Amino acid sequence: MRKILFTCAAPVLALAFLSTKAVAQCPDVRSNRPGAPLLPAVTKVEIFNPTVPGKPHPAVPGSEQDRAQTTGGVRGKSSLTLIVTLSSEVASGCELPFSLYDATGSLINRFQPDTEKTFPRINGTSSSYLTVTANGSNKVELTLPVGIRLGGSRIQRHRLGLSTPYSGQTPETPVLFEFKNNPVRIGSIYRIGDTSRPASPGDRIEVAVTTAEPMDPASEDYEFVTSDQRRLRNRLFVRYTFSPTNLARLDGNMGDNPQPFAPNFADGSSRLPIRISAPSPTPSPVTPILPQKPLAVVKLPTRPTLSPKPQAQGNADAPQSVVMSAQLYTESTGEGGEILSLDIPLN
Repeated sequence: MRKILFTCAAPVLALAFLSTKAVAQCPDVRSNRPGAPLLPAVTKVEIFNPTVPGKPHPAVPGSEQDRAQTTGGVRGKSSLTLIVTLSSEVASGCELPFSLYDATGSLINRFQPDTEKTFPRINGTSSSYLTVTANGSNKVELTLPVGIRLGGSRIQRHRLGLSTPYSGQTPETPVLFEFKNNPVRIGSIYRIGDTSRPASPGDRIEVAVTTAEPMDPASEDYEFVTSDQRRLRNRLFVRYTFSPTNLARLDGNMGDNPQPFAPNFADGSSRLPIRISAPSPTPSPVTPILPQKPLAVVKLPTRPTLSPKPQAQGNADAPQSVVMSAQLYTESTGEGGEILSLDIPLN
């Protein structure tokens, strides 16, 4: 009889245990409800190391070898994954709202200038990647997209914390973390097709530009919000120039410079058509004839001389080539990095 009662009671105890787990409360970040669990604090930040997953980078490295690195906009390198330790466990399924701050400055100000220039807001005005779902432990991970940088590398310093707009919910001081963001670099510029044949006026040729590393397609959606609420695209563009300026132009309805970098080809290149123009005729210099007084010419015996044959004007002075240059550009940073040039021979 006792055995039967025990057998019946076991499922009841299991259900009670599951019910206790199910009713675990989440920190209330949308209201000031009395008795709701408070947000935990961030006690430690580490940075995922894709090379050695079991040994993450420290938040603040002790040496350059320990420093996490990204290349914003480049495939496989354009994001930073933070491994965050909290002061207490959080029930599975609870939403945790993180906030990013500059390394220095007030936490009260909504706008953090340096942070806004580093981490693009992919989904309009919301930073959805900062809301993380807890897994029942005191550790969570969040992945931050990093914006494109041009020119040189820079060590970025920021702070991470949990936040809520309601009083009584602000946790302890956010934790500092840093990493190095390396620039996107231009790789090459070259002509498509028969490069041995000089171009003639009216020809339409195709030119390709590559980056040193393949770009992440998601970076096309990157944008930053400035303190005056302007939205600046962080998408990669290329600015083209020609010398002489009258010998070539971007063909078709492509608009003005710069042009979007669109690596739609197997070699990772972005291509665009160029139209070769005829050089503008250079007018012959006109020497004004001024009235002069007649001079008395004294004839002296001289040797006969041969006058050189006059050369045909134009061919000697005509440009033999047009130089096309390319430099990377983003709306948020302007031009930056190396300028590559391509010499296109002309007929």
